[in-house]
Amino acid sequence: MSNPWFALALVGVLLLFHIELFATLLNLARFSRPLPERLRAIYDKDKLANTAEYAGASARVEVIRDAFFLGVLIAFWWLGGFGWLHHKMAAFGWGEVWTGVATLAALTLAQTVLSLPFQWWDTFGVEAQFGFNRTTPATFIGDQIKSLFLMALLGLPVTALVIWFFATQPWAAVYAWVSVALFSIAMTWAAPRFIMPLFLKFKPLEEGPLRQAILAMADRLKFPVKDVSVVDGSRRSSKANAFFAGFGKNKRIALYDTLIEGHTQEELLAVLAHEIGHQKRGHVPVHLVVGLLEMGLLFGLLHLGLKSQGMFDAFGVEGRPIGMGMMLFSILYRPLSTLLSVLTSAISRRHEFQADAYASEAVKGPQPLMDALMKLSADHLSHPMPHPFYVGLHYSHPPLEQRLSALESAKS
Repeated sequence: MSNPWFALALVGVLLLFHIELFATLLNLARFSRPLPERLRAIYDKDKLANTAEYAGASARVEVIRDAFFLGVLIAFWWLGGFGWLHHKMAAFGWGEVWTGVATLAALTLAQTVLSLPFQWWDTFGVEAQFGFNRTTPATFIGDQIKSLFLMALLGLPVTALVIWFFATQPWAAVYAWVSVALFSIAMTWAAPRFIMPLFLKFKPLEEGPLRQAILAMADRLKFPVKDVSVVDGSRRSSKANAFFAGFGKNKRIALYDTLIEGHTQEELLAVLAHEIGHQKRGHVPVHLVVGLLEMGLLFGLLHLGLKSQGMFDAFGVEGRPIGMGMMLFSILYRPLSTLLSVLTSAISRRHEFQADAYASEAVKGPQPLMDALMKLSADHLSHPMPHPFYVGLHYSHPPLEQRLSALESAKS
């Protein structure tokens, strides 16, 4: 077809799928390479074989899922599904805004339902096979219902506002950018207080040596902490995590119970010092600014796309309905989004090195963090030597060997 939007969309989705497939195959092939001596200490022959099997099983789910959704997209597109759906929604006579909201809601719901078998396979197949899953079917179903409820409660009003801007305002992209940015910042504050407790249980870390050591370190590093909580992550997975939430003097530390169970006090302090390092080195504002700039680019390009009848013609849609246009634009935007994520992930990996260095200084040496990183990698069956191309596409953290080498050099 002569429509450049059609060519851009088709080439984009096909190219992206094959790039992801190529990266996955390269990454799996890396298991045939010999490991550095340091990694052989934690990845013996059996552990490495188990890790390779886990990586292969996870990749199988991802590739089949991506191929399925690619096939569904192309079939729906070629059969005139986008035009048909818009025609059906417009027939209700709800007006531009609510027709657009209904269109996006229908497509999002369809995507969610179609993804459920793959989530189930990953959770109760792969994760269970390798001893990670602790989610019950009831918890899984409950999480899906809660997620849909939150999407409707929070997503529908924001979507309606954005569509209204583009339907009525000449500076719609700017208004949408500012509004969604403010909403995102508000959610950063609200999520740990109101949303995460819907899925996880938080309780104060009991009084004792660990709590005292954490608060003492935070005080020594001039990092005000309001509370230290334990999260019941073990109810869903054996994998461990830790995070900070809140702003200013209201920062809260959250430790997964699985992290506490599997690590020494010195290792836990090193992990938390790493997280404090992100705050102290100014990484949070950098990520916020980068995210806002990317959001501004997205809305600016969306504004241009919604003005082009060619974009709608490429997908067989009559007129220029805004809600449908937002969905069509999201398909076109995927390759650029992937490219931008490569850049932001590179920034993130650099920040991880800086936070590691900060933690090494904060706990008077790199060994506790090195021990924690090695335990986490081995316990999670993380790829010990991922391919650089795959790292560039997907890793927000540097591979284990690179982090250990950087910490080792800091020691010397």
